Amino acid sequence: MKNSKLLLVLLLATWTGVMHAQRPLVVTAENLMAKGRSGRADAVLPGDVLRYQLRFTNQNRGDVRGVVFTNPVPTGLQYVDGSAGADRNDVVVEYSIDDGRTYSARPMMSRVVQGKRVQVPAPPERYTHVRWTVRGSISPGASVTAEFRATLPPAAQHKDSSSH
Repeated sequence: MKNSKLLLVLLLATWTGVMHAQRPLVVTAENLMAKGRSGRADAVLPGDVLRYQLRFTNQNRGDVRGVVFTNPVPTGLQYVDGSAGADRNDVVVEYSIDDGRTYSARPMMSRVVQGKRVQVPAPPERYTHVRWTVRGSISPGASVTAEFRATLPPAAQHKDSSSH
C-alpha cells in the first residue's frame, strides 16, 4: 500500500530577513480517508478530506520576523469550514475568495436581497486561498506549523460525466 502523504509545491511563502536554507518550508498533503481503504489508497475520491500541512523551520542564526504562508485551496476541492489553524497563538488566519488578490478573516461578497445589493459572508466553499501571518518572531531552529483541510465534494464526480 502506498503512503498517503504527498509532497506539494507551495504557491507563496514570504518573510523578511535573509534565509540561507534551501528548503525552510515543507508542505504535505494527507488523505485522511485513504488510511483504511484497500486498493487505491493514493486516489482522492468524492467525499475524501485532505489535510494540508505547512511547516516553516527557521534555519537562520537569528530570529525571523514577518513570516507569511499562503496556500491555494487546490482546484476541485473545497475548504472545510473552521479547519485552518496553527500551533502558535500569534498566527492570524485569513482567507481569499478572489484567487489571492485580497484577504480577510471573514471574506464578504455582494448579493441582491429584496432588490438591494448587500454584503454577506462568503460561504467557506468559495474560499480560494488560505493565508497565515506570524505576528511574532521565530527563533533559530524553531518551527511554525499551519494546516487546513479540504474536501472533494460528492458533486464533483458528476461534472465530467455530464458533457456529451
